[in-house]
Order: sequence, then structure tokens, then C-alpha cells
Amino acid sequence: MKVCYLKLLSLLLSLATLFAAAPVRAESGALDFGVRATDTPVIVAVLPSEESEPLPSDVVESSAPSEPQSPAVSFDPSGGQGPSVATAAPTSAPKPATGEADLFAGGSDSLVARTVGHAEGTRTPNGSKTRAYYGHSDPGNGVWNLGSFSYQHGASSPEAADEKQLRRLERQAEVIRQKADAHRLNLSLEEELNAIDLANQAPLAALDTPSYVDWLKKAHERGLTGSDAVLWARTQSYWNPRRNRWEAPGLGNTEDNISHDQHRRLTAIARALDIYRQQVAARRKEEEPQVKVANKPPEEAIADQIIFQNLSPTSPSEPSLVVVVP
Repeated sequence: MKVCYLKLLSLLLSLATLFAAAPVRAESGALDFGVRATDTPVIVAVLPSEESEPLPSDVVESSAPSEPQSPAVSFDPSGGQGPSVATAAPTSAPKPATGEADLFAGGSDSLVARTVGHAEGTRTPNGSKTRAYYGHSDPGNGVWNLGSFSYQHGASSPEAADEKQLRRLERQAEVIRQKADAHRLNLSLEEELNAIDLANQAPLAALDTPSYVDWLKKAHERGLTGSDAVLWARTQSYWNPRRNRWEAPGLGNTEDNISHDQHRRLTAIARALDIYRQQVAARRKEEEPQVKVANKPPEEAIADQIIFQNLSPTSPSEPSLVVVVP
């Protein structure tokens, strides 16, 4: 009997031990993983989805200043591959300030307006405006001309006429440069200004086929250079090979008259260009900072007087210095 009691007691103890070790379900239905109050708490952050905007509570403010973002770094949110470094486009070296970098800069006071205007007789060599600038009758067709370029297509004022013709000549100058590039010609300033002046005087002579640039290339092939090449090309530009005749009724349709007129305009352009360069050089000299020379100390000034024999006293009361040369 005693033995049975002991076995029953041992069985009850074993059952109690098994129940104590088994997991217990919580009220919410989740299992208890044995986390104790003495363990270090773990905080799990919930990340916002990509489509949702962060709430104000999700933003952590920091007192440390943020570093500025480099403009060379570009972020593409649609790429999905993180930040990419953008390659900056190469920048060309700026042109030197020669005063002739832009022939049309300055409008009515531009190099084009002054050189072509002097060839037209509307501007003086130094850029001043003549009476013809404010209006005159064209000697060829009798139409009323205005402005530096003798514009005759309708303008409210000489200034408005200059603005219209400058825009037109800019487009024509670009065509001339393209033709020169096609012939692999590097136009000099004299050649380009004369091309623009010819386009102002007779657009077909400058831009038709064969054009001024075509004749200029032939001039170089003939061994002509400088003003000689320009004069020959300008004159030949009035020759129409399709009709086998000169096309310059205002100049009598003769080679001598055409060459004389083109030489006159070429010389006027060269004169105005030379004065323009002188004015630019003088203006730059005025803009240069003046270098001031400090006065010498009194001791050095007295030494200079002795060395250079400048012994005259500065005032009657001061004694004269006598230098005895052995």
C-alpha cells in the first residue's frame, strides 16, 4: 500500500513538471516566445511604402547642418538603380576680347554698321553720322534710303532701318561663312567685312552662284592675296556667267566702272576699320588701372640731390650744400 502511494505521488510530480514546461497561449492567440521583462526591448520600425509620403512624425530633425548637394549628381527616381553621376558638358574657351569678336555687337555702333556705313557714305570714318544717314534718295533707282545701310524697304526711323538691316545681314553673313567652310576658306576680317558690304550693296552678287566666296577662292588660286584678292572677287561677283555679261546697271555694266566702285568701297572699309581699332585701343588704355609711384623718403630725396648735383635750396632760408670733389 505504501509502495502504491509512493508511485502515485511520483506520477503526480511528473505530470506537474510537464505542465510547467509546456507553452501557454496568450489571450490574443499569439504564442509566448519566452521574452522576459529583464531582456533588452527590441523596437521594430515600420517603413513607409514607396507610394505614400512620409508623415511629419517620420522626419527626424537634426541640429547638424546638411552638406550642400553637388549639382553634378543627378537622381533619377524612375531608374531604380540609385544615384548616377552626370557628366558635365565641355565648355569652350572664351574668345579673347579683341573688340572684333562679334561684328554685329553694338547695333548702330557695331563694326559692321560703321564700316558698311562709311562705304555707303552715311557714316564718317570715325563712326559719326552724316546727313545721308537721316535720309537720301538712292542715285540708282531714286528710292528713299534711311540709316547706316541706306535701307529702302520701309522703316519708321534711321535707327529702325539699322535694326532691320542688321538682322538681315546677320543671316546673310552666316550663309557666307557656310559657303567659306564648304570651300575650306578661313576668311580674314577684311574678306568677311567686304563680303557683308557686298551683300548690303547687291545681295545676288554676294550670295548667288557663283558667289563672292567662289570668286575669292579662284582669286587665291590665281595667287592673289589681301586687298587684291578682295577687289578681284568683288568685281567678278557682278559677272553673270549664264548670260555672259555684267549685271550692274547702276554702274554702267562695265568692268572699269564696277572695279572703280568696288575699290572705293574696299578703301572706305579699310579706313573705318583702322580708326575703329585705334579707338578700341585708346579706350582700353583709359580703362587700365593707373600705377601710382610712391614718393621717396626725405633721406633718399636728399641723396638724389647730392648725386645728381641738384644743389639748389628749396627755400632762401635753407643753406646750400657744397660738394667738394677731390
